[in-house]
Amino acid sequence: MKANAQLGEMHDRLIDCYMQNPKRRFSDALLRLVEDPLKPRDEDGRLRVNPILLLLAIVFALAFGMFLVFSMVQS
Repeated sequence: MKANAQLGEMHDRLIDCYMQNPKRRFSDALLRLVEDPLKPRDEDGRLRVNPILLLLAIVFALAFGMFLVFSMVQS
């Protein structure tokens, strides 16, 4: 089976899945991935971000910043 045929079939299955249950949305699934698994909401009902994802984002930003600094210094 070619890649385009597989992609089309996956797209059709995803559309069928979401049409069967309209309450299940991609944004809800993405929100569950980003939420803190132990305590997703704080006392005021605001979203709490997963600390591991937050730490990874900070490390990535620092590494990218260091890459930019050292690439600018070299030239």
